[in-house]
Amino acid sequence: MTDELKTFLLKANKRGYGSADVSRKILANGEHVISFGDSDFEFKDIYYGGEPYSGQEVVFADGRAVWAMQYRGRVLAGNDFAPIYAFLGQALTGTKIGLPRGVDGFSDGDFLYNFKMSGDLDDFSAHETIKRNGEIVYSADFLGGLVDLRTER
Repeated sequence: MTDELKTFLLKANKRGYGSADVSRKILANGEHVISFGDSDFEFKDIYYGGEPYSGQEVVFADGRAVWAMQYRGRVLAGNDFAPIYAFLGQALTGTKIGLPRGVDGFSDGDFLYNFKMSGDLDDFSAHETIKRNGEIVYSADFLGGLVDLRTER
């Protein structure tokens, strides 16, 4: 993965879910679309549902998909999801270069965000959790990496 793509993904995450200046559309079918563009790259995050949810992020270079991540997450039964998703938004906008999501160990008040990733941005799987007062209240799984590196003709 190029440094330019890594830098763009970081910018897109900081302007994505949880950002005060996120560009989001909600379509009649319930599809949520978050988008961000900068120079030669475009980012789209399309997800369905509120609780639980599932979706995909894609980065395009010159109009062609070059990176994608699929995900699914949920708040565990019996928990009010509004404060949990507010905290998740904080964790995601506080990410760093080389990560597709937030930084492991981020905390605020009673909440703790954990993110474990196998691989790197080229090819990875990951799992994130949020704990409140030491109890897991949210979890999500991710698969992603570079796409369209080879094409059969």
